[in-house]
Amino acid sequence: MKLLRQILFWCLFLSAVSRAEITPGDMVSWTNFSYVTCIAYGNTFAYFGTTNGILRYHRLEGRWYEPITVSDGLQGRLIKRIQLPPDESWITVETDQGIYTWQFGPNQWFLDSQFPTIYPQDSRVRIPLPVIFMPFGYQLLPSGFIRDSYFRDVQITAYLDDQFNTVFMGTCGIGPLKMGSRELRADFIPCGLLQQRTDVIYIEGDSLWVAGNEGDWAPSTADTRLGVTLFEQSRQQFTFYEPRYIPGFKSEIIYDIAGDRKNIYFAGRFGLTVHPRDDENNYFTLNKGDGLPGTETTALAVRNDSVWVGTESGLALYSPLVDSIKAVGSKLIGGLFITDLLLVGNKLIIGSDKGAFYIDLSTNVVGRLLDPSGSSYGTIRQLAQGNKEILIASEDGAVTIDLETEKATAVPYTNTAGGVYAIAADSTYIAAATIDGLMLINRESGKMRRFTERDGLLSIKINTLIPEEDYLWIGSEEGLTRFRWHNPSRVD
Repeated sequence: MKLLRQILFWCLFLSAVSRAEITPGDMVSWTNFSYVTCIAYGNTFAYFGTTNGILRYHRLEGRWYEPITVSDGLQGRLIKRIQLPPDESWITVETDQGIYTWQFGPNQWFLDSQFPTIYPQDSRVRIPLPVIFMPFGYQLLPSGFIRDSYFRDVQITAYLDDQFNTVFMGTCGIGPLKMGSRELRADFIPCGLLQQRTDVIYIEGDSLWVAGNEGDWAPSTADTRLGVTLFEQSRQQFTFYEPRYIPGFKSEIIYDIAGDRKNIYFAGRFGLTVHPRDDENNYFTLNKGDGLPGTETTALAVRNDSVWVGTESGLALYSPLVDSIKAVGSKLIGGLFITDLLLVGNKLIIGSDKGAFYIDLSTNVVGRLLDPSGSSYGTIRQLAQGNKEILIASEDGAVTIDLETEKATAVPYTNTAGGVYAIAADSTYIAAATIDGLMLINRESGKMRRFTERDGLLSIKINTLIPEEDYLWIGSEEGLTRFRWHNPSRVD
């Protein structure tokens, strides 16, 4: 018996230290939480188990709190069961990797030997369900499915009454719902991303516009959800925009998002979509027939009353005040596949499949960015502005170009196979995404630390990096991560 206790102790110890790289709160992630598997509740929160982690809904405030995912050290993504006491002093979950208990004292997950049965909550669905009044455009089928106005059917996978006049439901595809147990009128409470892969992050005040381009694979089945997510951070509120169901919004595959005072712009596979802010239902799309040099719009840069639009066949300028668009051509950039655009001072920096170029907007001079290392001559993946510099991530590595001296300097550690997929910087760090994960390079010391899934990343396949003061937003194949890259308590 003593030997068994010792074995159990070491198992628990090893499970605790195996995720020691994760500092609680350093990374928080959001992904597709539309597939709910189970529900449980305590005095404060309702917990929704999903195929990608745990959602926490504050029952009194009626709002979401940050989810619990692999970024918090949880082993496994698929949540099978959840149990907790009413005071929520601990949480036990069964995942596809085992049974784990979160202890709030050490703020850590521990491997558990068995699933507790002291506080059972059964969220299994029992047919027939009562008569439920669904949101407009949806109906409840007797078989336990929800059908929308486009005849998409999704199964109700979890159903739990909290005994305080609220019923929580989960579905297999459109996320969680809640309703009063007396009036039985259900409402959606969306959380997370409409689609998992994240290539585009556009920050606008407290809000993030998030989208993914799904690479070369664009599913078109009726039950696949593609489009844009609007994430309001302070309220933890999510709004989904599915272009296939929005008149005038032509592209489900989105490559870039930008905005000005009057409009939000979406660069997509089938043109430039414009959404006036003062008209919730107004969307219109401009394509090759309207003056674009190519139909596939790939990049955006907005300033004042000018919208620079990159396409697969060159550059265009859209003037929203007069609703006109024209191709901007030259022998140097005409016909290039534009991958990214960046406005810096009076210059428009252009990333393409043939390297990095610029247009001096005050003189209309067009030229190639000079880079002795050659890192900016291949396919450009992301352009960014750092600390008085331009940063370029390409298939050949990464380089910084000083805005005053125009001197190009190769970013250390980035001359690796596959090149650099995304880049960001401030006065302290340069962050670069490579095939092996995220590199954080300290400018002063020159030291580098690499972050992977062991440190809380959803995926090492990173598509974009966007800095926001103490935080770095990471878009990857598996979702959106907020990384506190300025953390004085972290030892790099």
